[in-house]
Amino acid sequence: MIKLDNVSFDYVTFEKNPGLMGSLYDFFKRKNQKKRAIDALNLSIPDGELVGLIGPNGAGKTTLAKLLTGIIEPTEGNIKIDNVDPTLHWKSFYRNIGVMFGQKTQLSWNLPPMDTFNMLSAIYQLNDEDYEKRLNYLLEVLNLKGIIKTPVRKLSLGQRVKCELLCTLIHSPKYLFLDEPTLGLDIGTQKNIYDFLLEENRVNHTTIIFTSHNLRDIEAISNRLLILAQGHIIFDGSLNSLPVDINDQQKFKVKFLDPNNKTVSKEKVLASSELQNEIASVGEQNMISINRQGMTIEDLVLSIYKEWDKANEKN
Repeated sequence: MIKLDNVSFDYVTFEKNPGLMGSLYDFFKRKNQKKRAIDALNLSIPDGELVGLIGPNGAGKTTLAKLLTGIIEPTEGNIKIDNVDPTLHWKSFYRNIGVMFGQKTQLSWNLPPMDTFNMLSAIYQLNDEDYEKRLNYLLEVLNLKGIIKTPVRKLSLGQRVKCELLCTLIHSPKYLFLDEPTLGLDIGTQKNIYDFLLEENRVNHTTIIFTSHNLRDIEAISNRLLILAQGHIIFDGSLNSLPVDINDQQKFKVKFLDPNNKTVSKEKVLASSELQNEIASVGEQNMISINRQGMTIEDLVLSIYKEWDKANEKN
């Protein structure tokens, strides 16, 4: 169980006066500024949940992830993960979590991934039998057996991401924290990552919390969605319970032959309510392509935030 009770976090910054005299003044009398990144957050996540965490830049997503993993300590409130306070930095706590933060790689650029896997086995003090069994399983399901002796610099982005996932999961953590796990990957590799994470959750009951700017990630993996804005959770629930309909707000990019002069039209972006009328007008035989463009994270957060803001104004 992950539990946050009235958790807040303030970043402390400093005002800088211009010029040499300003620097001398700041040396003796520096003025502090506080910025609240997380504000009185209460949250419970039962074991085994798949949680998607989204929000605009500056919403507090990364700060929340750092709080949950013990990288920073809350200004106020308490956090417990599996009844352990992350700020105590116990070894038992770190054996229970796996963390993959954006471009913060665990792999050594000039060494093969196998060297990193062996190093992590020593760090987590895994016995040889458990390590070999876990490693072989992960290599198999992530399709990495053919590249583990290749220097990391020669691997594709998708291969490196899969190796990062293996590093994060080699010690069979109970809680997994992922930041943009499919960023920059092609659709096929994204699908492989989705299937792998769902299987890891099913087999090992792993709690997975991930941030993403891709609604496809959220739809494919999560059974619970948290939307963070200005340090507050403005939505907590399933995709089905969203107060806006993602499908209704989808756009379609269409290209077709003009039935009058048979030239290829420029691409048009249409709402779902306009699509059928356009097809009827042009004729199905003249349609060249129809590509769905889902609602963006920014549009979704803005819609939810407006509803949340109105509710708070009434209260």
